[in-house]
Amino acid sequence: MDFMTIIGNVFTYSLVHDMITASVPIILACMCAVISRQVNIINIAAEGIIMFGCFFGVLVSYMTGSWVLAVLVSVGLGMLISAFMALAYLKYNVNIFVLGLCVNMIGTSGTRFLLQTIFKTSGNFVSDKIVPIPRVNFSFLDNIPVLKSLFSGYSFTEWLVIPIVIFIWFMLYKSVWGLRLRSVGLNEMAAVTSGIDVNGKKLAALVLSGACAGLAGAHLSLGYSCLFIENMSGGRGFMGMAAMQFGGANPLWAAIGCVVFGFSNSVANRLTPYGIPNQFVTMIPYVATIIVLSASVVLAMIKRRKSESALKA
Repeated sequence: MDFMTIIGNVFTYSLVHDMITASVPIILACMCAVISRQVNIINIAAEGIIMFGCFFGVLVSYMTGSWVLAVLVSVGLGMLISAFMALAYLKYNVNIFVLGLCVNMIGTSGTRFLLQTIFKTSGNFVSDKIVPIPRVNFSFLDNIPVLKSLFSGYSFTEWLVIPIVIFIWFMLYKSVWGLRLRSVGLNEMAAVTSGIDVNGKKLAALVLSGACAGLAGAHLSLGYSCLFIENMSGGRGFMGMAAMQFGGANPLWAAIGCVVFGFSNSVANRLTPYGIPNQFVTMIPYVATIIVLSASVVLAMIKRRKSESALKA
């Protein structure tokens, strides 16, 4: 098959649907990084929390038959892990990066151990008893393939992600709570002087960031798919942090960076059947991560130079 035929098969209107679907778990992981960054903390434990959210989402859905309860358990578990990290960081002065690395390692190895212990299998777990997050289908679009692909067939959490991003943006930039939260990250000493409970804000930011990561995990195993696979987070937590950096910790701009990653993931998945070496296909999302990070660094340098020029003038 020639190159142009492959390109024509990959870049079709249905790619938009795949791109949005692939972007949602990255966006939720990104919101984890965005919220914690407001208090000058980078919650690098997102990857591990996502893994726990994936596993316990599948476990609870399998045991109870309720996807709602499964999502709530995953979100609550993410909040609990982040609260533990906040306690160790704020009360006992444990390095937050060390904590994050520990959670990531435990998330990968711990879920593998639980998979083998509880489900007596390894690699992956699939069952008809796993109740997925329902998808929203618009039957009146069945006769219009393009519109059906663009607007129908998304899971409930995929429809929910846009309101979540807008809500987080509104709370951070249009509310008193958000102003006080951001002031802790901008100037902690000034925040203390003005009477803001700095530790309380850091605790709140970490707990809320954990909720976003837990939701990302539940969506990944119950909305994006309907199974659990070892290491199924696939670096999405780190992609979310890269998108956060690209967007300057602004939820709206960061979400755009996540769409770039979702696009690269979708293209990589579509190129797999065409005999292209797997090494080149799997590296596409990570190359996109490097490009986005490089772009964010260049933009930051340009912005800083403009600021220095304005000061000199």
